[in-house]
Amino acid sequence: MPRTAHQFMEIRETRKAQIMEAALELFAKKGFHSTSVADISKEAGISKGLLYNYFESKEALIKELIMHGFDEIMTVFDPNHDGILTGEEMKYLTIELLELIKADIQFWKLYFSIFTQPPIYNLVEKWIMKKAEPIFTIIGAYFKQEGYENPMVEARLFTAMLDGITMNFVFDPDNFPIEHVRDRFLSLYNLD
Repeated sequence: MPRTAHQFMEIRETRKAQIMEAALELFAKKGFHSTSVADISKEAGISKGLLYNYFESKEALIKELIMHGFDEIMTVFDPNHDGILTGEEMKYLTIELLELIKADIQFWKLYFSIFTQPPIYNLVEKWIMKKAEPIFTIIGAYFKQEGYENPMVEARLFTAMLDGITMNFVFDPDNFPIEHVRDRFLSLYNLD
């Protein structure tokens, strides 16, 4: 019996996820520049030609990985999608973001390493900035509502501290006391 269009779509999505998972593992382990398309196709168990049916280049593949991960972050940001954060939503954002990090350390190692590699970061910089701008605006509005003197500076500080916490955990998960640091961070902003 021939496959339906839906079955072909499912096969395509499964194969794409398989390629992305193989690339993520290799990029995190060997680095972007040291990983070849041949390495990725071998790890994914497919031919190089088939990989190119899904991604036009290694650069397109890493861009898709980063976009997918950033979209995951958006699932915990402003859960009711009303453009306004409450204290409970800020707490939820912090806790759930750290849970996302713990669930996929390989991705986050890659994510943070990209920021130190300008040729790779340039591939996703505009897209990330477009996604990040409304986040800073909404977090800034939260701090304004809470009476902070310079809410946008506080928004940047808040996100920079979260980045620092996550980066320290990602690169030293066995020794970084993530729950204790998370709780201390929450208490700094009266979110505990």
